[in-house]
Amino acid sequence: MEFGIWDTTGPRERVTTADLYRQHFAELTLAETCGFHHYWFYEHHLSATGPVPSPNLMVAAAAQHTSQIRLGNMVTLLPVRNPLLVAEEMAMLDQMTGGRLDVGIGRGGKAAEYECFGLETANSRALFHESFELIRRIWADEIFEHQGPHFRIAKAAALSPVLVQRPHPPVYVTANSEESIRWAAERDFPFVQLDSMFEDCRRDQAFYREIQRAAGFAVRPRLCLTREVYVAPTDEQARREAKDYLMHYWNLWGRFTQFVKAGQVPASFESWYQRAPRLFSMSYEELIDAGLVLIGSPETVARQVRRHRDELDLAVFVGSFQLGGMPHDKVMSSLRAFGTEVMPRVMAETVTA
Repeated sequence: MEFGIWDTTGPRERVTTADLYRQHFAELTLAETCGFHHYWFYEHHLSATGPVPSPNLMVAAAAQHTSQIRLGNMVTLLPVRNPLLVAEEMAMLDQMTGGRLDVGIGRGGKAAEYECFGLETANSRALFHESFELIRRIWADEIFEHQGPHFRIAKAAALSPVLVQRPHPPVYVTANSEESIRWAAERDFPFVQLDSMFEDCRRDQAFYREIQRAAGFAVRPRLCLTREVYVAPTDEQARREAKDYLMHYWNLWGRFTQFVKAGQVPASFESWYQRAPRLFSMSYEELIDAGLVLIGSPETVARQVRRHRDELDLAVFVGSFQLGGMPHDKVMSSLRAFGTEVMPRVMAETVTA
């Protein structure tokens, strides 16, 4: 199991956007020092709570701050981007990172982001599939013309720059619905889930492995699961310091619940219909007890991480360390404790087991 960070890059009180970016690059530098394997940025549009419309710009800047940790986007919203530009920009980033690029792809889940581009969420899956097939062909450096229902591409010359990683950088897919999980498994792509309950993870992983075998791939860990994390010297201190920030962030499930009730989430996002109300209804203590958030002392959090590894056979445990508007100093302290006290406990137990 590897360790990653999903950087939500939300606004912080009395911090300018420019300084916010600088703070997150400092957190990235610390993550590399601590031995994390992956660091992923998200994408949102016209969002006051997510000032990162281009994760690729963050990856490009992050490449200048690091030398070992893998960098990526979680996710690039394929339906709202031209696939030729996506393929070319990923080739640039693969060069700029020296072959450390991870490519996260997905459909997203916010109707407002489709609306601002003049797109219909009902078309999200068709847009996604057509886009990725074109990206794959561009990465393979095919010469072709394509006139499809959503995109037109005329690739009459070689890809420039070329990719470092062949046949292409590792692709990670956000997948919660059965159809999305099937699509990822048929290609042996790792699949990423946010805040999934243990029983959902076990069900989805079993289904993934069934399709993985049928497609002729060797069964191996493919689930990458995100969890909100806060580490402090004691359980009591961690719970006290994290509570307000975590619960403010957790209101996102309340927003998704409202989107569902208002009919703003298409039927193809059926997992959100089931998950959002359940998560939003849970108390702070219930979230901790269920292992949906990892908040506590280094020993407590290490025990929770081991449970995830042992019960779910994760490919990547992905921590989200900025809870809502949590200040930079608290994130740095929690991140440092996880890297220097939690990860060594987990890895030492793995070696001796």
